[in-house]
Amino acid sequence: MKFGLMCFNHTTNLGNEIQSIAARRFLPKIDHYIDHERLHRFSEDNDVRMIMNGWYLDCSRAWPPTENINPLLVSMHFTTSEKWGRRDAVISEKSKEFFQKNGSVGCRDYHTVDFLTENDIKAHFTGCLTLTLDSGTEDRQKGDYIIINSEISDDVYQFLKEKTDRQIYVVYQDMFPSFEKAYPKTMPDYLYNFTSFYDCDEKFFMAENLLKVYENASCVVTDRLHCALPCLAFETPVLLLNNSRGMRERYDGLNHLLNQCSFEEYQNDYNSYDVENPPENPKDYLKIRKDLIKTCEKFTGHINKSCYTKSNELVGNVELLSRNAVETRNYFKNVLREMKSQKNTIAKQKKEIKKLKAKISQQEKITDEMKSTKSWKITSPMRNLKNRLK
Repeated sequence: MKFGLMCFNHTTNLGNEIQSIAARRFLPKIDHYIDHERLHRFSEDNDVRMIMNGWYLDCSRAWPPTENINPLLVSMHFTTSEKWGRRDAVISEKSKEFFQKNGSVGCRDYHTVDFLTENDIKAHFTGCLTLTLDSGTEDRQKGDYIIINSEISDDVYQFLKEKTDRQIYVVYQDMFPSFEKAYPKTMPDYLYNFTSFYDCDEKFFMAENLLKVYENASCVVTDRLHCALPCLAFETPVLLLNNSRGMRERYDGLNHLLNQCSFEEYQNDYNSYDVENPPENPKDYLKIRKDLIKTCEKFTGHINKSCYTKSNELVGNVELLSRNAVETRNYFKNVLREMKSQKNTIAKQKKEIKKLKAKISQQEKITDEMKSTKSWKITSPMRNLKNRLK
């Protein structure tokens, strides 16, 4: 029996690799790494079993997958965006044939369940596979640091540093993009993502280290799905800030599993989640975790004690990841600053062009008025003669 693992060669969000690491725990071996954006092209082998959890889809041409893949449809989220033909690809007749052949779709969230069932595709809720993550160690000792992973990390950091003397680290799951690789000449024409500066193996390594950082933190404050749910799995106290973009769609059926509030509510009631003495996580996720483990183990016939690889010596270096986060953030700030500068320059040039057009229009009006005068008409023969002599 052959097994495949999803890899992501054209994205920068390590949340994708974290989902694949969750799936990898149930594989006895990996015969093929199958690109998320090349599902329709895989032909290296037949009947390759693959757990197809995760977010779909960036590339409408990559769906549905080739028949060479034998999929377990579990913990899937499908975007309803109509950009680049994504929605149409999911509900196409070809796609429906794929779903019908492979059974009811296990969905990560109820938003996806509703979307698929409304389009006559059988679906049911399974929750997210990252809830099954496990380090394989017991009686883990938590570190003395706090993790922030949020779209508003600066604001959260400023707020929390007044509440604790513990070390606070800001980390991101978005890796540094390569603009050279992202140029259309080298990127597939149907992809809009930046291509990561890191290759597949490096991103899996970084994702494992990021999970180690989450696992060993004293607590975590986040608005990222694949930070919050792994923390539940690792029993790391976590607070979900529920003001993230796409929260309603992507967390539908999952957000009640977590301690949560908006950042504004947190500012007004810090004692609801004191990072010096964080409350325990709710335990409602345990049934979802148990059911997912049962489903995946039945599909592959295997489960590893730990989600981590044995071949790599994991550094768990929170300072490295935090520094990468800060440098990535500063990089994008510089890019955005340059874009804003260019935008301002273009705006000024447009104003100048508008002024020049007004002057030209005014000059044309003066010229037209001159041409309508009696003197202009009288001197017309002389001008014609002058032009001929030239």
